[in-house]
Amino acid sequence: MLSRYHILISLVLGLSLLTAVGCGTRTTLRGSIVGTVVDSQTGIGVAGASVMTSPSTSTVLTDVNGNFTIGDVQPGVYTVTAHANDYNSNSVTVTIDSGLTATTNLVLVSMGGSFARNILPIFMVNCSIVGCHDDGTAAGGLRLNSYANVMKGSRYGAVIYPYDAQTSKLVRRIKGIETPRMPKNRPALSTSDQGLIANWINGGARNN
Repeated sequence: MLSRYHILISLVLGLSLLTAVGCGTRTTLRGSIVGTVVDSQTGIGVAGASVMTSPSTSTVLTDVNGNFTIGDVQPGVYTVTAHANDYNSNSVTVTIDSGLTATTNLVLVSMGGSFARNILPIFMVNCSIVGCHDDGTAAGGLRLNSYANVMKGSRYGAVIYPYDAQTSKLVRRIKGIETPRMPKNRPALSTSDQGLIANWINGGARNN
């Protein structure tokens, strides 16, 4: 006949075994990280930005609106970093809980943008091709069809002051702070285009 002592020991061992089995079947679910990468000045999403994490999971690119999703992420704490051409990188820290999605936004500050790729096309479409500031018309002596001409300014002097978009006459005309507004007798430039020009000037108005 089993003693009370042996019965007690058997019960304790049985409970321990059940607890161990229960813990072994506990499942940790993976989560995800979603967010948007935006321009600090315009607030518009940055398309084609590269987003990665540390510890490493996967690297993804933002869509045309600056949105991204990183899936299949183990629970834990991650540093999320975004890189984009002509922008300074930025990082944020997020925590992923089991089976949940963490949402975060990354704000990138422009390094000034590219004159050839970002700025000249704006001038050509809105100011030069339409016959206001091309070689033939050059209203006010200002031609906006090349880097040299843009930096030369008008017959009244410079219209761009590198590193100082706020006081640059071209920006003040584009924003309608000074008159006549540019482009004259045409729709105002979009907020995005205005931001690109201002960022380029604040970045030094480089010929890049």
